[in-house]
Amino acid sequence: MNLKSIIIIAFIISAVLLAGKVSPAMNSEQYREGRYIHVDDIVMEFSGANATVDVEYHLSPLANAYIFLFGSKNLEPKVKEIFFKFPEVKVQKIGINSATLQLTNISWKYGNDYMHNSTKFGLRPDILTVVFPYNQGTRKLQNPDSTLSVFYPDHPENQKNTTKKLNR
Repeated sequence: MNLKSIIIIAFIISAVLLAGKVSPAMNSEQYREGRYIHVDDIVMEFSGANATVDVEYHLSPLANAYIFLFGSKNLEPKVKEIFFKFPEVKVQKIGINSATLQLTNISWKYGNDYMHNSTKFGLRPDILTVVFPYNQGTRKLQNPDSTLSVFYPDHPENQKNTTKKLNR
């Protein structure tokens, strides 16, 4: 590597670090305890015993520079850490600000319905949105440390029965 390349790389890294110091949008409290990722929003959509999860996050300026240079695939272990208590986590798509994951076998069959027990997150999101199957609605929580315990039907025809059970 020649001297010109080294100077350019040093300049880029210095510019990123300086931008992080003077950026008014950066709140160092968001990255406490050495964490370089802040989870803004998790949308969890149940389907059978599984769930599809969309995660929106933002990174510290230094982490942004690292991901810019080496790619978002390096974020995969940190994104999986959010769901470390779940049995099986597969990353379907990952980017610099968001990821889509598949959580398998997180609910269990209970008659004609499914039950998901509350499970702790590795990193606390600002907002958790739970989307129930068959247009049963959504539920939003702010700053949860775990998922909700939820009960939902396994089939659209069983939706009425679940609604009756929940209203009793």
